Amino acid sequence: MNKAYTLQDHLAELRKRLIHCVIVFCLAFGLAYTVSDFLISFLFEPVKQSLPAGSTIVFTALTEGFMAHLKVAFWAAVVVTAPYTVYQTWRFLLPALYENEKRSLRKLILTGGSLFVFGAIFGYWIILPVILSFSLGYTSNNLQALPRLQNYLIFTLKSIFLFGLIFEMPFVMAGAARIGLVPKDYFRKHRKPAYIMLFLVAALLVPSDIFSQLLIFLPFVAIYEVGAFFSSGFIKKRNKA
Repeated sequence: MNKAYTLQDHLAELRKRLIHCVIVFCLAFGLAYTVSDFLISFLFEPVKQSLPAGSTIVFTALTEGFMAHLKVAFWAAVVVTAPYTVYQTWRFLLPALYENEKRSLRKLILTGGSLFVFGAIFGYWIILPVILSFSLGYTSNNLQALPRLQNYLIFTLKSIFLFGLIFEMPFVMAGAARIGLVPKDYFRKHRKPAYIMLFLVAALLVPSDIFSQLLIFLPFVAIYEVGAFFSSGFIKKRNKA
């Protein structure tokens, strides 16, 4: 550990880091709002592939369009400033950490962040088009699809965030093994119930379409197997130590 810090030193340092984060977030929010039309258009890409001819996204409340731009700008600013916020948190914690703790925390941040990004991209490019294609497939002469702007944006942002979290599963599984919450080969021995749960999640996301369910289920299985592999490796290393 480095030199001792007083409580006042910690509070002053925390205040400085928070001010920096708020300033950067406000700047990012302002910039994101100026390009919010482009961001909304980007979020519309998955649904454009599935909307029937003549259908479009609509909004029904007077302020809904304005609020949609604000929400998209806000979440874009959160995403853009997340690395800077993590860096400031890292700098604040740095004086209190030993060298081995610094290395572990660095790996934790990089691994967790990378998995979340991969999951968000997978959800946006692969899963959303499948779900939307199924959901909007009931259009007929008696039913016209006119998705509401606010509902679509909330659904899309939640889906992207959800799949980002799902891709954290190997990270969580390995962490549980590392700190001793599960016994040796726990996840490998419990594959069957895990697979059933994962398939149920896929079925809930895209009911009544077995092909789409398998398209979602198989990547879930791959993610689970990666987590089982790393968790088993962590346990073996710990037992040898």
